[in-house]
Amino acid sequence: MSINLYGNVNGTYQPPSVDVFALAKAQNNKPVLFKDTEAGKNNPAVKVNISAEGLRALHGTKLPGSMDIKAEQERMWYASEHQPVESFRSRLAREFQQGTENLRAEKPYGKVTIEEKEDILMNSFRNIADEIVAGHDNGTRVRFIEDQNSEDGYRKLSKDEELDILQQEFEEFTESRFGKKQQEAVEMVNKQMEELQKVLERSGKSSIRQKAYQTEKIPEDFLEKILERARMHIAGLK
Repeated sequence: MSINLYGNVNGTYQPPSVDVFALAKAQNNKPVLFKDTEAGKNNPAVKVNISAEGLRALHGTKLPGSMDIKAEQERMWYASEHQPVESFRSRLAREFQQGTENLRAEKPYGKVTIEEKEDILMNSFRNIADEIVAGHDNGTRVRFIEDQNSEDGYRKLSKDEELDILQQEFEEFTESRFGKKQQEAVEMVNKQMEELQKVLERSGKSSIRQKAYQTEKIPEDFLEKILERARMHIAGLK
């Protein structure tokens, strides 16, 4: 089961910031004085001088409709660091499918071996693990999980906690894809195809293409071997 993760998308997302004064300067808009408007033609100009202390006091009054800039910045940063992000299991499944399809398109007859599938899956796993380590080490990666006991409903993850979640979801995905149930399903399909082939041969309707078709068998030690490789990689990162 995938764990819901929240974060800052590997540090690539930054909340929007607009410098209104810079935009106004770039547009070169000259301010319009009241005395130059139609309503101010017959009224004398009024000058008001406010000291620095007065300006600070004015901004501190929180006039109706005014915005607390500091509070808004904090809200935006909080939102940027609590975005829903793709689960590890979802990413593993997506990259495994994409990698398999890309390799199948490059190969004669589109056949991808079990060893090549193992390499595709392990490359995806290592890339994710290395991203976790690099992001935490340089301070650009922020990840949370939901926690009802915390003040805001989230708990920040450490590097090792993220690696543990990755390991857990990798094992769940590989079990579902190459585990005992999948191996039994593959064997059943192969037996059915063998029986069908015999029937076709007896009827004289067999063809080279039909003879070549067989679901690739999953070696008995495949799952155990790939999980051990993943555990060793994680152990070397902690």
